[in-house]
Amino acid sequence: MGRNQGLSKSLGLDDQNWFNSEREACNAFIVDYTKHNADEEHYQQSSIYLDKVGDKGVSPLTWYHWIGLFVLVTIEAAGFAYVLADFTLQDASETLQKEAAIAIAVLISALLVVLTHAMGAELYQNQQIDKVRLRWKNSTSRSKLNIIEPNNLVSLQSKKNHIDDDEPGWQQMANRLDKINAQFVKSWIMTSITLVFIAIVAVGATYVRGQALEKLSIETTQGELSESVVTFENPFESSPQAVKDNNAAADELAQNEKMEAHKKAGWTTFIILAVIFLAMQFYSIYLGFKKTFSGKESKLAYQTVHKFDNINSYLAYHQAKQEAVARTAQRVLSHLQAKTATYAQHNSGEQKVLTATANPTNRNFINFLKLELLRHTQEVELIHQPQQITPKAPTPKVQQKNIVLTDEILDKVKRGDIDELDDATIVIAMKALQNKQKETSEERMARLKECMES
Repeated sequence: MGRNQGLSKSLGLDDQNWFNSEREACNAFIVDYTKHNADEEHYQQSSIYLDKVGDKGVSPLTWYHWIGLFVLVTIEAAGFAYVLADFTLQDASETLQKEAAIAIAVLISALLVVLTHAMGAELYQNQQIDKVRLRWKNSTSRSKLNIIEPNNLVSLQSKKNHIDDDEPGWQQMANRLDKINAQFVKSWIMTSITLVFIAIVAVGATYVRGQALEKLSIETTQGELSESVVTFENPFESSPQAVKDNNAAADELAQNEKMEAHKKAGWTTFIILAVIFLAMQFYSIYLGFKKTFSGKESKLAYQTVHKFDNINSYLAYHQAKQEAVARTAQRVLSHLQAKTATYAQHNSGEQKVLTATANPTNRNFINFLKLELLRHTQEVELIHQPQQITPKAPTPKVQQKNIVLTDEILDKVKRGDIDELDDATIVIAMKALQNKQKETSEERMARLKECMES
């Protein structure tokens, strides 16, 4: 609505008595309207595409999956930051050490999520390749080739999904699989990289935790020894040396047992943490395996069909969306027409403009769509006309109904009042209006003089 303030001051009319501002306002809604053109054939072919490639039942990650991955990343980053805090930038301040540890931990966690997801996708792709190769190997078709060669002409967007309907299932799947090498064999690149990275992180983190535990044990022992050095002894009380030695041995044994128990508990905890870490990675790999499409256009096909149980609900949904866009466009157009009429009454003395602003009924969004469709149809006809270079033998013309163009019909088409006219009459009238030569200044003066004399 805000743009209508400026558009309402544009009073230029086209050859069909539409204000240029009205066309601009309607054009702003064309993309949203055409986006919901329901194509029954496209819906059916999208469902067939998913069946042929074997991606029926696969769905991308939803918002709660992303939340789960975010929680995993946060937990992993917190664990790594705790481990790395004492060993990053050791000469820096404690605050800077913590910030550096958090940054490194987040980076490691994000890399793990990306790599494990890619590994899961690669494993699913390898499974699809195995299916193709197994079916190809067991195929008894006479047209079977020595190699698996996908047909790259198969495409959903270019409406060529049906060209391999008569081919065996393994060929149909091979035609649609994405990221396939020339030999049509499995790839283990991402799987190898991911497993090596997981092993390095798991072993490295456990090793660092173990060293931290050893460091803590040494510091604890040193602290207790220093305490025993400064222990106050009563000079008036003397104990036999044997008693002192026995006490010292008992203290040392207790201390060793205590430290050994502490180490065992620490290492058990680290093993549990390592298992949890590996479980997180397997979960991320599983999501990549179950939530990644193997087909080149599977995501496009999924977006077309996943919300709907059948073709009727698909058509009803998009029809409702188009009607909503049309209502919004008509509301904006009516608002613009009202503001244009107000502006024209105060700033324009041209009768043609005032008449157009006073009669906006036929200049609605639906009629605009009809006129745009006819205009594009005419452009297609004009584009194909120059291709007829060589003259052909005359052929008998097909008898059509005679259409007489009256001034009333031409005037209706100019105003956009086309509800009562059929398409053929409108096209002929539009051509007649386009072919009509523009009135010169001399002709206009002569016409006006005749009006004055009469």
